[in-house]
Amino acid sequence: MEKLTITASDGYQLSALYASPDQESRGSIVISSATGVKKEFYSHFAGFLVGKGYHVLLFDYRGIGGSAPADLRTMDAYMHEWGTKDMNAVVDYLVSEKGLKEIIWLGHSVGAQLVGFLDNPQHIAKVVSVSSALGYWRYFPMPWRWLIWALWYFVGPLMVKVYGYGVMTKIGWGENLPRNMLLEWRTWCLNRTYFRESLTQLLDADKFVRFTRPITAVYMSDDFIANDKTVPLMMGFFPNSPQQILKLSVRDHTRGKVGHTGIFRKKFREDLWPVLMAIIEK
Repeated sequence: MEKLTITASDGYQLSALYASPDQESRGSIVISSATGVKKEFYSHFAGFLVGKGYHVLLFDYRGIGGSAPADLRTMDAYMHEWGTKDMNAVVDYLVSEKGLKEIIWLGHSVGAQLVGFLDNPQHIAKVVSVSSALGYWRYFPMPWRWLIWALWYFVGPLMVKVYGYGVMTKIGWGENLPRNMLLEWRTWCLNRTYFRESLTQLLDADKFVRFTRPITAVYMSDDFIANDKTVPLMMGFFPNSPQQILKLSVRDHTRGKVGHTGIFRKKFREDLWPVLMAIIEK
């Protein structure tokens, strides 16, 4: 894949990867990562999509992977900027530099949650939301509920106090996060309505209401984060988008555990990737 640098509206440099198919194009897909997941995690699935005839772009949000500074303690960015700045930069780049339109937005977790911040959603053909869910801690099953509670009330604040940023790699929760990102995420997850109050108080409250592109929300039966309660609640943030919610039974497709991130792993190429491909192309 071609290495790219995409410049956001505030001048921040984002690391990205881009590939085009050898055969006639069937469309364009952006894979927008989950929280703390580097773009390279999706590279095998991206190759699968390119082989099916799609232009594909992967990118790291500010503060993550190739878009992170050498010292996270120097970074003041917030998580909502992944939507207000980084996602917009990606769409603008594909339209202006690559001449692409009718983009399929494949958002994993937060990668679909923040899509309502897009300034030019008319360039989006549809959104495929994978494991995207409202993150309020009380909506998770036991025993995960209390582990997440401990993260937000004790572990998270302690990491920020001791290290100056979220040392998420030490607890197996993806890439490290700058201080403000972790604390904003914490605020959202301790609120029953997630980031809805932030939309009302700090950001453009009408943004998500104005988002009208169709959304298909997909989640796995063994995902404790994206579950029967949290997925519909998250889709409620997009009241004017045509929606479909699909729960995939793990037992119907594989003997392995899939959970919140597994569907993109190479080991599921034969059993789950064709299912996700069919959803993308529907």
